[in-house]
Amino acid sequence: MKLHILPAALFPVLLLTACQAPPTSPRPTGQLPFMGSWDCGATTMTFTPDSYQPSVDAQPMTIRSFSTQNRVTTMTLDDGAVIEVQSQNDNQINWMSQSTGDSFVCTRIAG
Repeated sequence: MKLHILPAALFPVLLLTACQAPPTSPRPTGQLPFMGSWDCGATTMTFTPDSYQPSVDAQPMTIRSFSTQNRVTTMTLDDGAVIEVQSQNDNQINWMSQSTGDSFVCTRIAG
């Protein structure tokens, strides 16, 4: 067995590298089972880890913040609107707008 000795100058670099947290995505997708596209009857919505697109013709809106509690994810969008998504199962969600009071039952079409 051959022993390799590292120069002492490398130890601070190794220590800093070992202490850095691993890179993370902006949104923990494991907590967001509703990522993808959904048929909501009146519209098709799409969710990504960073944005919400309320219809095929609309521009995606940036999700500014989110929180998940009891399978309900509350998102605040860049324009201040607040929406909620409740996962029923892998293929169905309930979508609700705190801003307008609208709600939809949606089925997965992609993602």
